[in-house]
Amino acid sequence: MHRLLYLFILLAALPAPAQTVVSTVQEALDLARRNNPELANARQNRAVQDLQQATARAALLPSARAFTNFDYNYALPVQLVPAEFLGGQPGDFRQLRFGLPFFLTAGAEVNMPILNRAARADLGIVEQNLRLIDDQNLVLQDEVATQTARLYHAVLLTRSAIGLTRRNLSVADTLVQIAQNRLDKGLVEPLELNRIRTVQLNTADVLYQNELAYTRNLAQLKLLLGLAPTDSLALPENLADRPASAPIAPTGPSPLQRPQITLRQARVELARRQMERERLTLWPTLAAYARYSEQAQRDKLNFLNVDQRWFTIGVAGLQFNWPIYAGGARKASQTRTRLQLKLAEAELAYERNRQQTDTDDLRNSYNQAVRSLDLNRQHYDLSTQNVQIALVKYRSGLFAYDQYLNVFNEALSSQNRYLNNLSNVFINQTLLQIRGL
Repeated sequence: MHRLLYLFILLAALPAPAQTVVSTVQEALDLARRNNPELANARQNRAVQDLQQATARAALLPSARAFTNFDYNYALPVQLVPAEFLGGQPGDFRQLRFGLPFFLTAGAEVNMPILNRAARADLGIVEQNLRLIDDQNLVLQDEVATQTARLYHAVLLTRSAIGLTRRNLSVADTLVQIAQNRLDKGLVEPLELNRIRTVQLNTADVLYQNELAYTRNLAQLKLLLGLAPTDSLALPENLADRPASAPIAPTGPSPLQRPQITLRQARVELARRQMERERLTLWPTLAAYARYSEQAQRDKLNFLNVDQRWFTIGVAGLQFNWPIYAGGARKASQTRTRLQLKLAEAELAYERNRQQTDTDDLRNSYNQAVRSLDLNRQHYDLSTQNVQIALVKYRSGLFAYDQYLNVFNEALSSQNRYLNNLSNVFINQTLLQIRGL
Protein backbone atom coordinates (compact mmCIF):
# COMPACT_ATOMS: atom_id res chain seq x y z
CA MET A 1 0.00 0.00 0.00
CA HIS A 2 2.79 2.39 0.90
CA ARG A 3 4.57 1.61 -2.36
CA LEU A 4 1.46 2.48 -4.36
CA LEU A 5 1.11 5.72 -2.41
CA TYR A 6 4.73 6.68 -3.07
CA LEU A 7 4.27 5.86 -6.75
CA PHE A 8 1.17 8.03 -6.95
CA ILE A 9 2.98 10.93 -5.28
CA LEU A 10 5.92 10.53 -7.67
CA LEU A 11 3.69 10.54 -10.74
CA ALA A 12 1.82 13.57 -9.44
CA ALA A 13 5.09 15.42 -8.94
CA LEU A 14 6.23 14.85 -12.53
CA PRO A 15 5.77 17.94 -14.74
CA ALA A 16 2.80 17.55 -17.06
CA PRO A 17 3.15 18.79 -20.64
CA ALA A 18 1.61 22.20 -21.21
CA GLN A 19 -1.65 22.29 -23.15
CA THR A 20 -2.58 25.06 -25.55
CA VAL A 21 -6.09 25.37 -26.94
CA VAL A 22 -6.45 27.27 -30.22
CA SER A 23 -10.11 27.66 -31.14
CA THR A 24 -9.86 29.63 -34.38
CA VAL A 25 -7.35 30.35 -37.10
CA GLN A 26 -7.18 33.98 -35.90
CA GLU A 27 -6.04 32.77 -32.48
CA ALA A 28 -3.37 30.68 -34.21
CA LEU A 29 -2.18 33.73 -36.17
CA ASP A 30 -2.02 35.88 -33.02
CA LEU A 31 -0.12 33.18 -31.15
CA ALA A 32 2.36 32.83 -34.02
CA ARG A 33 3.00 36.59 -34.10
CA ARG A 34 3.79 36.57 -30.39
CA ASN A 35 5.70 33.32 -29.94
CA ASN A 36 7.18 32.30 -33.29
CA PRO A 37 10.94 31.82 -32.70
CA GLU A 38 11.94 33.37 -36.04
CA LEU A 39 9.87 36.49 -35.34
CA ALA A 40 11.25 36.70 -31.80
CA ASN A 41 14.81 36.48 -33.15
CA ALA A 42 14.02 39.12 -35.77
CA ARG A 43 12.76 41.51 -33.08
CA GLN A 44 15.91 40.88 -31.04
CA ASN A 45 18.09 41.51 -34.09
CA ARG A 46 16.27 44.81 -34.66
CA ALA A 47 17.18 45.94 -31.15
CA VAL A 48 20.81 45.04 -31.81
CA GLN A 49 20.88 46.92 -35.12
CA ASP A 50 19.72 50.11 -33.37
CA LEU A 51 23.30 50.49 -32.18
CA GLN A 52 24.35 51.22 -35.77
CA GLN A 53 22.89 54.70 -35.38
CA ALA A 54 25.22 55.51 -32.50
CA THR A 55 28.20 54.33 -34.57
CA ALA A 56 27.22 56.47 -37.56
CA ARG A 57 26.47 59.50 -35.37
CA ALA A 58 29.90 59.25 -33.74
CA ALA A 59 31.54 60.35 -37.01
CA LEU A 60 29.83 63.75 -36.61
CA LEU A 61 30.71 64.25 -32.93
CA PRO A 62 33.99 65.33 -31.30
CA SER A 63 36.47 62.60 -30.47
CA ALA A 64 39.25 62.62 -27.89
CA ARG A 65 42.07 60.25 -27.18
CA ALA A 66 45.08 59.97 -24.92
CA PHE A 67 48.25 58.50 -26.31
CA THR A 68 51.77 57.50 -25.31
CA ASN A 69 54.63 56.75 -27.67
CA PHE A 70 58.00 55.28 -26.85
CA ASP A 71 60.63 55.52 -29.61
CA TYR A 72 64.11 54.04 -29.77
CA ASN A 73 66.20 55.68 -32.47
CA TYR A 74 68.81 53.02 -33.00
CA ALA A 75 70.42 54.96 -35.90
CA LEU A 76 70.44 58.71 -35.40
CA PRO A 77 71.11 61.08 -38.31
CA VAL A 78 74.67 62.45 -38.52
CA GLN A 79 75.79 65.65 -40.26
CA LEU A 80 79.32 66.74 -41.19
CA VAL A 81 80.00 70.40 -40.36
CA PRO A 82 83.18 72.47 -40.83
CA ALA A 83 85.42 72.16 -37.76
CA GLU A 84 86.24 75.86 -37.77
CA PHE A 85 82.67 76.61 -36.52
CA LEU A 86 83.49 74.55 -33.44
CA GLY A 87 86.98 75.98 -32.87
CA GLY A 88 88.80 73.49 -35.06
CA GLN A 89 91.18 73.85 -37.96
CA PRO A 90 89.92 75.14 -41.28
CA GLY A 91 89.42 72.37 -43.78
CA ASP A 92 88.58 69.81 -41.11
CA PHE A 93 85.07 68.42 -40.52
CA ARG A 94 83.35 67.07 -37.46
CA GLN A 95 80.39 64.77 -37.06
CA LEU A 96 77.28 66.09 -35.32
CA ARG A 97 74.58 63.71 -34.13
CA PHE A 98 71.06 65.07 -34.07
CA GLY A 99 68.67 63.85 -31.38
CA LEU A 100 68.84 61.30 -28.61
CA PRO A 101 68.12 57.59 -28.89
CA PHE A 102 65.22 57.38 -26.40
CA PHE A 103 62.00 59.37 -26.76
CA LEU A 104 58.89 59.16 -24.54
CA THR A 105 55.82 61.16 -25.52
CA ALA A 106 52.51 61.42 -23.63
CA GLY A 107 49.60 63.59 -24.62
CA ALA A 108 45.96 64.07 -25.58
CA GLU A 109 44.23 64.93 -28.84
CA VAL A 110 40.76 66.28 -29.69
CA ASN A 111 39.16 66.28 -33.13
CA MET A 112 35.95 68.05 -34.13
CA PRO A 113 34.40 67.55 -37.58
CA ILE A 114 32.97 70.78 -38.97
CA LEU A 115 32.04 69.88 -42.54
CA ASN A 116 31.57 66.24 -43.61
CA ARG A 117 28.60 65.72 -45.92
CA ALA A 118 29.48 62.09 -46.65
CA ALA A 119 29.34 61.25 -42.93
CA ARG A 120 25.89 62.86 -42.68
CA ALA A 121 24.80 60.78 -45.65
CA ASP A 122 26.08 57.68 -43.82
CA LEU A 123 23.72 58.50 -40.96
CA GLY A 124 20.79 58.58 -43.40
CA ILE A 125 21.92 55.27 -44.91
CA VAL A 126 21.96 53.66 -41.46
CA GLU A 127 18.43 54.92 -40.78
CA GLN A 128 17.30 53.49 -44.12
CA ASN A 129 18.96 50.17 -43.28
CA LEU A 130 16.94 50.05 -40.07
CA ARG A 131 13.75 50.68 -42.04
CA LEU A 132 14.84 47.90 -44.36
CA ILE A 133 15.16 45.54 -41.38
CA ASP A 134 11.66 46.54 -40.24
CA ASP A 135 10.29 45.77 -43.70
CA GLN A 136 12.13 42.43 -43.76
CA ASN A 137 10.50 41.60 -40.42
CA LEU A 138 7.09 42.43 -41.91
CA VAL A 139 7.80 40.09 -44.82
CA LEU A 140 8.83 37.36 -42.38
CA GLN A 141 5.67 37.99 -40.36
CA ASP A 142 3.58 37.65 -43.53
CA GLU A 143 5.34 34.38 -44.44
CA VAL A 144 4.83 32.99 -40.93
CA ALA A 145 1.15 33.97 -41.03
CA THR A 146 0.72 32.27 -44.42
CA GLN A 147 2.42 29.08 -43.22
CA THR A 148 0.38 29.12 -40.02
CA ALA A 149 -2.90 29.45 -41.93
CA ARG A 150 -2.00 26.60 -44.27
CA LEU A 151 -0.79 24.27 -41.51
CA TYR A 152 -3.74 25.07 -39.24
CA HIS A 153 -6.17 24.02 -41.96
CA ALA A 154 -3.96 21.09 -42.96
CA VAL A 155 -4.27 19.75 -39.40
CA LEU A 156 -8.07 20.10 -39.50
CA LEU A 157 -8.16 18.52 -42.96
CA THR A 158 -6.09 15.48 -42.05
CA ARG A 159 -8.05 15.05 -38.82
CA SER A 160 -11.30 15.03 -40.79
CA ALA A 161 -9.74 12.61 -43.27
CA ILE A 162 -8.86 10.29 -40.38
CA GLY A 163 -12.50 10.31 -39.24
CA LEU A 164 -13.77 9.49 -42.73
CA THR A 165 -11.15 6.78 -43.25
CA ARG A 166 -12.05 5.16 -39.93
CA ARG A 167 -15.67 5.09 -41.01
CA ASN A 168 -14.68 3.55 -44.35
CA LEU A 169 -12.57 0.98 -42.52
CA SER A 170 -15.53 0.10 -40.31
CA VAL A 171 -17.63 -0.47 -43.43
CA ALA A 172 -14.84 -2.60 -44.92
CA ASP A 173 -14.74 -4.69 -41.73
CA THR A 174 -18.48 -5.25 -42.03
CA LEU A 175 -18.08 -6.35 -45.64
CA VAL A 176 -15.38 -8.83 -44.67
CA GLN A 177 -17.68 -10.36 -42.06
CA ILE A 178 -20.53 -10.64 -44.55
CA ALA A 179 -18.29 -12.22 -47.20
CA GLN A 180 -16.80 -14.63 -44.65
CA ASN A 181 -20.26 -15.77 -43.61
CA ARG A 182 -21.27 -16.26 -47.24
CA LEU A 183 -18.08 -18.15 -47.97
CA ASP A 184 -18.75 -20.47 -45.04
CA LYS A 185 -22.18 -21.17 -46.50
CA GLY A 186 -20.73 -21.72 -49.96
CA LEU A 187 -22.59 -18.75 -51.45
CA VAL A 188 -19.48 -16.91 -52.76
CA GLU A 189 -16.07 -17.83 -54.00
CA PRO A 190 -12.82 -17.11 -52.10
CA LEU A 191 -11.99 -14.58 -54.81
CA GLU A 192 -14.72 -12.23 -53.60
CA LEU A 193 -13.55 -12.45 -50.00
CA ASN A 194 -9.97 -11.73 -51.07
CA ARG A 195 -11.04 -8.69 -53.05
CA ILE A 196 -12.97 -7.34 -50.07
CA ARG A 197 -10.01 -7.95 -47.78
CA THR A 198 -7.79 -6.12 -50.27
CA VAL A 199 -10.03 -3.06 -49.96
CA GLN A 200 -9.93 -3.44 -46.18
CA LEU A 201 -6.13 -3.51 -46.14
CA ASN A 202 -5.88 -0.53 -48.51
CA THR A 203 -8.26 1.45 -46.32
CA ALA A 204 -6.24 0.61 -43.21
CA ASP A 205 -3.06 1.75 -44.99
CA VAL A 206 -4.72 5.04 -45.98
CA LEU A 207 -5.71 5.51 -42.35
CA TYR A 208 -2.11 5.08 -41.22
CA GLN A 209 -0.94 7.57 -43.87
CA ASN A 210 -3.54 10.11 -42.76
CA GLU A 211 -2.49 9.66 -39.13
CA LEU A 212 1.15 10.23 -40.11
CA ALA A 213 0.22 13.36 -42.09
CA TYR A 214 -1.79 14.63 -39.12
CA THR A 215 1.13 14.06 -36.75
CA ARG A 216 3.54 15.86 -39.08
CA ASN A 217 1.22 18.81 -39.66
CA LEU A 218 0.56 19.16 -35.94
CA ALA A 219 4.29 19.07 -35.16
CA GLN A 220 5.03 21.75 -37.77
CA LEU A 221 2.19 23.90 -36.44
CA LYS A 222 3.60 23.64 -32.91
CA LEU A 223 6.96 24.77 -34.26
CA LEU A 224 5.40 27.83 -35.90
CA LEU A 225 3.46 28.70 -32.74
CA GLY A 226 6.59 28.52 -30.60
CA LEU A 227 5.47 25.43 -28.67
CA ALA A 228 7.69 22.58 -27.53
CA PRO A 229 7.23 19.18 -29.23
CA THR A 230 6.06 17.74 -25.90
CA ASP A 231 3.36 20.40 -25.45
CA SER A 232 -0.23 19.48 -26.14
CA LEU A 233 -2.03 21.49 -28.83
CA ALA A 234 -5.81 21.21 -29.09
CA LEU A 235 -7.77 22.49 -32.11
CA PRO A 236 -11.47 22.06 -31.28
CA GLU A 237 -12.73 23.72 -34.48
CA ASN A 238 -14.50 21.64 -37.13
CA LEU A 239 -14.10 22.94 -40.68
CA ALA A 240 -17.56 21.75 -41.69
CA ASP A 241 -19.14 24.02 -39.05
CA ARG A 242 -17.39 27.22 -40.18
CA PRO A 243 -19.42 29.42 -42.54
CA ALA A 244 -17.79 30.48 -45.79
CA SER A 245 -17.99 34.04 -47.06
CA ALA A 246 -19.46 34.99 -50.39
CA PRO A 247 -17.29 35.19 -53.52
CA ILE A 248 -15.20 38.35 -53.87
CA ALA A 249 -15.66 40.48 -56.96
CA PRO A 250 -12.53 41.61 -58.85
CA THR A 251 -11.49 45.09 -57.67
CA GLY A 252 -8.40 45.83 -59.74
CA PRO A 253 -5.09 46.51 -57.96
CA SER A 254 -4.90 45.52 -54.32
CA PRO A 255 -5.65 48.51 -52.05
CA LEU A 256 -3.28 47.25 -49.35
CA GLN A 257 0.46 47.61 -49.77
CA ARG A 258 2.05 44.19 -49.50
CA PRO A 259 5.15 44.00 -47.24
CA GLN A 260 7.14 42.46 -50.11
CA ILE A 261 6.51 45.61 -52.16
CA THR A 262 7.35 47.86 -49.22
CA LEU A 263 10.63 45.98 -48.81
CA ARG A 264 11.52 46.54 -52.48
CA GLN A 265 10.67 50.24 -52.14
CA ALA A 266 12.97 50.48 -49.14
CA ARG A 267 15.77 48.90 -51.16
CA VAL A 268 15.23 51.41 -53.95
CA GLU A 269 15.49 54.24 -51.45
CA LEU A 270 18.62 52.70 -49.93
CA ALA A 271 20.25 52.44 -53.36
CA ARG A 272 19.33 56.08 -54.06
CA ARG A 273 20.91 57.21 -50.78
CA GLN A 274 24.05 55.20 -51.45
CA MET A 275 24.37 56.81 -54.87
CA GLU A 276 23.93 60.26 -53.31
CA ARG A 277 26.54 59.39 -50.69
CA GLU A 278 29.08 58.52 -53.37
CA ARG A 279 28.39 61.87 -55.02
CA LEU A 280 29.02 63.68 -51.73
CA THR A 281 32.49 62.15 -51.43
CA LEU A 282 33.56 64.78 -53.98
CA TRP A 283 32.90 67.50 -51.40
CA PRO A 284 35.74 68.70 -49.18
CA THR A 285 35.85 67.99 -45.46
CA LEU A 286 36.85 70.38 -42.71
CA ALA A 287 37.78 69.45 -39.15
CA ALA A 288 39.28 71.23 -36.16
CA TYR A 289 41.88 69.59 -34.01
CA ALA A 290 43.94 70.29 -30.91
CA ARG A 291 46.87 68.30 -29.57
CA TYR A 292 48.87 68.66 -26.38
CA SER A 293 51.82 66.46 -25.42
CA GLU A 294 54.93 66.35 -23.32
CA GLN A 295 58.10 64.70 -24.53
CA ALA A 296 61.22 63.47 -22.81
CA GLN A 297 64.48 62.84 -24.68
CA ARG A 298 67.06 60.70 -22.96
CA ASP A 299 70.44 59.24 -23.76
CA LYS A 300 69.64 56.42 -21.31
CA LEU A 301 66.50 54.78 -19.98
CA ASN A 302 65.98 57.08 -17.00
CA PHE A 303 62.61 58.69 -17.69
CA LEU A 304 61.71 58.60 -14.01
CA ASN A 305 64.44 61.09 -13.24
CA VAL A 306 62.49 64.24 -12.38
CA ASP A 307 65.59 66.42 -12.50
CA GLN A 308 65.71 66.23 -16.28
CA ARG A 309 63.33 68.32 -18.35
CA TRP A 310 60.22 67.36 -20.22
CA PHE A 311 59.38 69.44 -23.28
CA THR A 312 55.83 70.65 -23.92
CA ILE A 313 54.29 70.54 -27.40
CA GLY A 314 50.89 72.05 -28.14
CA VAL A 315 49.15 72.61 -31.44
CA ALA A 316 45.65 73.57 -32.62
CA GLY A 317 44.38 74.08 -36.13
CA LEU A 318 42.05 73.21 -38.98
CA GLN A 319 42.37 70.36 -41.43
CA PHE A 320 40.92 70.83 -44.90
CA ASN A 321 40.74 67.84 -47.27
CA TRP A 322 39.54 67.96 -50.85
CA PRO A 323 39.75 64.64 -52.69
CA ILE A 324 40.93 65.10 -56.26
CA TYR A 325 41.91 61.71 -57.62
CA ALA A 326 41.65 58.24 -56.03
CA GLY A 327 42.90 56.02 -58.82
CA GLY A 328 39.44 55.58 -60.38
CA ALA A 329 37.95 53.92 -57.27
CA ARG A 330 35.44 56.72 -56.72
CA LYS A 331 34.15 56.61 -60.29
CA ALA A 332 33.76 52.82 -60.06
CA SER A 333 31.80 53.20 -56.82
CA GLN A 334 29.49 55.77 -58.41
CA THR A 335 28.87 53.50 -61.38
CA ARG A 336 28.17 50.56 -59.10
CA THR A 337 25.63 52.48 -57.00
CA ARG A 338 23.90 53.77 -60.14
CA LEU A 339 23.54 50.21 -61.48
CA GLN A 340 22.32 49.02 -58.08
CA LEU A 341 19.60 51.66 -58.18
CA LYS A 342 18.44 50.54 -61.63
CA LEU A 343 18.41 46.92 -60.45
CA ALA A 344 16.38 47.81 -57.34
CA GLU A 345 13.84 49.74 -59.45
CA ALA A 346 13.49 46.78 -61.83
CA GLU A 347 12.98 44.40 -58.91
CA LEU A 348 10.33 46.71 -57.46
CA ALA A 349 8.40 46.77 -60.74
CA TYR A 350 8.57 42.96 -61.00
CA GLU A 351 7.48 42.51 -57.38
CA ARG A 352 4.44 44.75 -57.92
CA ASN A 353 3.35 42.63 -60.89
CA ARG A 354 4.07 39.38 -59.07
CA GLN A 355 2.11 40.35 -55.99
CA GLN A 356 -0.83 41.57 -58.05
CA THR A 357 -0.84 38.31 -60.05
CA ASP A 358 -0.63 36.27 -56.86
CA THR A 359 -3.47 38.21 -55.25
CA ASP A 360 -5.67 37.85 -58.34
CA ASP A 361 -4.99 34.11 -58.44
CA LEU A 362 -5.78 33.81 -54.74
CA ARG A 363 -9.06 35.69 -55.20
CA ASN A 364 -10.03 33.59 -58.23
CA SER A 365 -9.16 30.34 -56.44
CA TYR A 366 -11.27 31.37 -53.47
CA ASN A 367 -14.23 32.32 -55.64
CA GLN A 368 -14.06 29.03 -57.53
CA ALA A 369 -13.79 27.05 -54.27
CA VAL A 370 -16.78 28.87 -52.75
CA ARG A 371 -18.91 28.22 -55.84
CA SER A 372 -17.96 24.53 -55.82
CA LEU A 373 -18.28 23.98 -52.07
CA ASP A 374 -22.07 23.64 -51.94
CA LEU A 375 -22.04 21.32 -54.96
CA ASN A 376 -19.30 19.18 -53.42
CA ARG A 377 -21.17 19.02 -50.11
CA GLN A 378 -24.34 17.84 -51.84
CA HIS A 379 -22.37 15.31 -53.84
CA TYR A 380 -20.68 14.09 -50.66
CA ASP A 381 -24.01 13.70 -48.83
CA LEU A 382 -25.51 11.78 -51.76
CA SER A 383 -22.48 9.51 -52.07
CA THR A 384 -22.63 8.77 -48.34
CA GLN A 385 -26.28 7.80 -48.66
CA ASN A 386 -25.49 5.68 -51.72
CA VAL A 387 -22.84 3.73 -49.79
CA GLN A 388 -25.33 2.99 -47.02
CA ILE A 389 -27.96 1.87 -49.53
CA ALA A 390 -25.43 -0.23 -51.46
CA LEU A 391 -24.30 -1.87 -48.21
CA VAL A 392 -27.89 -2.83 -47.35
CA LYS A 393 -28.42 -4.24 -50.85
CA TYR A 394 -25.15 -6.18 -50.74
CA ARG A 395 -26.05 -7.60 -47.33
CA SER A 396 -29.44 -8.73 -48.65
CA GLY A 397 -27.91 -10.17 -51.82
CA LEU A 398 -29.48 -7.69 -54.21
CA PHE A 399 -26.11 -6.20 -55.16
CA ALA A 400 -23.02 -7.97 -56.40
CA TYR A 401 -19.72 -6.91 -54.90
CA ASP A 402 -18.64 -5.16 -58.10
CA GLN A 403 -21.77 -3.01 -57.95
CA TYR A 404 -21.07 -2.08 -54.34
CA LEU A 405 -17.41 -1.40 -55.12
CA ASN A 406 -18.37 1.08 -57.85
CA VAL A 407 -20.54 3.00 -55.41
CA PHE A 408 -17.82 2.87 -52.75
CA ASN A 409 -15.15 4.21 -55.12
CA GLU A 410 -17.43 7.07 -56.16
CA ALA A 411 -17.92 7.88 -52.48
CA LEU A 412 -14.15 7.91 -51.88
CA SER A 413 -13.63 10.32 -54.76
CA SER A 414 -16.44 12.52 -53.45
CA GLN A 415 -14.99 12.52 -49.94
CA ASN A 416 -11.54 13.58 -51.12
CA ARG A 417 -12.95 16.26 -53.40
CA TYR A 418 -15.17 17.65 -50.65
CA LEU A 419 -12.40 17.76 -48.02
CA ASN A 420 -9.88 19.35 -50.37
CA ASN A 421 -12.38 21.95 -51.54
CA LEU A 422 -13.45 22.70 -47.96
CA SER A 423 -9.82 23.22 -46.96
CA ASN A 424 -9.10 25.41 -50.01
CA VAL A 425 -12.03 27.66 -49.21
CA PHE A 426 -10.90 28.48 -45.71
CA ILE A 427 -7.16 28.61 -46.48
CA ASN A 428 -7.76 31.12 -49.26
CA GLN A 429 -10.30 33.01 -47.16
CA THR A 430 -7.77 33.38 -44.33
CA LEU A 431 -5.00 34.47 -46.71
CA LEU A 432 -7.31 37.10 -48.23
CA GLN A 433 -8.11 38.37 -44.74
CA ILE A 434 -4.38 38.60 -43.98
CA ARG A 435 -3.97 40.70 -47.11
CA GLY A 436 -6.86 42.97 -46.12
CA LEU A 437 -9.18 41.89 -48.96
